[in-house]
Amino acid sequence: MHNRSRLLKGATALLYFGPLLAGLSGAGWAVVPVFAGIFLLWLVIVRPQEFPKTLADWTRSESLIAISARMAVQLLLVLVLFGVGRGIGGVLGSLPSIPLMLPIGVSFLAIPIARLIWDPWKADAMEKLLDDSLAKIEDGAAMQGGDRAYAEAVTAPLNGLSDDVTEAELESHLSALRALVDESVTFDVLLARVQSQEASVAGKRALMLMASDAACVDRIAKHRIPMRAMDALAGEPDLIARMSERLITALRRDQDMWDQCPDMGFLEALRIRLPAAITAITALQAEIVAQAPRD
Repeated sequence: MHNRSRLLKGATALLYFGPLLAGLSGAGWAVVPVFAGIFLLWLVIVRPQEFPKTLADWTRSESLIAISARMAVQLLLVLVLFGVGRGIGGVLGSLPSIPLMLPIGVSFLAIPIARLIWDPWKADAMEKLLDDSLAKIEDGAAMQGGDRAYAEAVTAPLNGLSDDVTEAELESHLSALRALVDESVTFDVLLARVQSQEASVAGKRALMLMASDAACVDRIAKHRIPMRAMDALAGEPDLIARMSERLITALRRDQDMWDQCPDMGFLEALRIRLPAAITAITALQAEIVAQAPRD
């Protein structure tokens, strides 16, 4: 999510550079509405949830007022950038000869780029998750960060995430939750949810991510976190395989993780039980043996 945010800022820079370049090239003021239209289209692409969904909604008076206000803001922004470009040209004492379609194309190019790198609906889902968590606090759903009921309240939105949510987004959610509740309590809540078969796919994946992150396991400071999670997820061969891959990476980066890894007997039983994950589990067994402390 953070990488996409940085890329979106780069696309925004292209958007702003268009009217600046147009002003620098000495284009006439008649081009300003064109850039204002591009800026408004950009908003529709990046923040579609803030605009009316149907034709009837677009014709409502409150919608027209809101859209008019947005158009006025975008027009003002374009005028400022265009004026700055003209001012720079005046200071330099010359205006370069640039085809008018070049600055227009630069600004317009920002729109498809933004659409390729930014999913506004997933970004909105993350914002709603954080808003829901903060609302729980404001409503007095919980009083202390270590309280079990509090952890259950603020982790509940995880169950509402889509099944195909990326690991990066799940890790962002877990990072945000870390500021609200103790990780050991979060782990216990997610583990209990999986064991009681109340967890969604996203909830199960969140447990898998926590239990295969060396830094997280170290902060939780409980015995055999990965094995407890694997035991709860034993009916999910895809998640067991992915967790095995992540544990291999964690072991190679931090040998202290060795003490936390599942024992061979447990992994052997899991390997027999889950033939679909046998390759990943076998690789994890080999890595545990390779990383074992030498006397």
